[in-house]
Amino acid sequence: MYRPQRINKPRRVIHSIDELPVLCDVCDAGLLLRRNPETIAKMAKDGILKGAKQGQSWYFRRDDLVEYMNKLFGTGA
Repeated sequence: MYRPQRINKPRRVIHSIDELPVLCDVCDAGLLLRRNPETIAKMAKDGILKGAKQGQSWYFRRDDLVEYMNKLFGTGA
C-alpha cells in the first residue's frame, strides 16, 4: 500500500520569553519547553506543571513556566 510521505513543517521557535503571551495554552508552553502539546497536557494533569483547565483546554501562566524551568535547571526560584 502506497503511503505518501508527510512533509515536516518547520516548527515555530521562540527566541525570547517575551514572545509568549502572559497566559499560554499547551501549544505555547510546548514551544517554550520543547515538548509536544499532548505531553504538556499530561504534565499538567499529573501535577508537574501548574495549570488551569478550562473546558478541555489547559492554560498556564508564563511566570509558572519560567519557574518550572528554573527548578528544572537548579537555578532556584
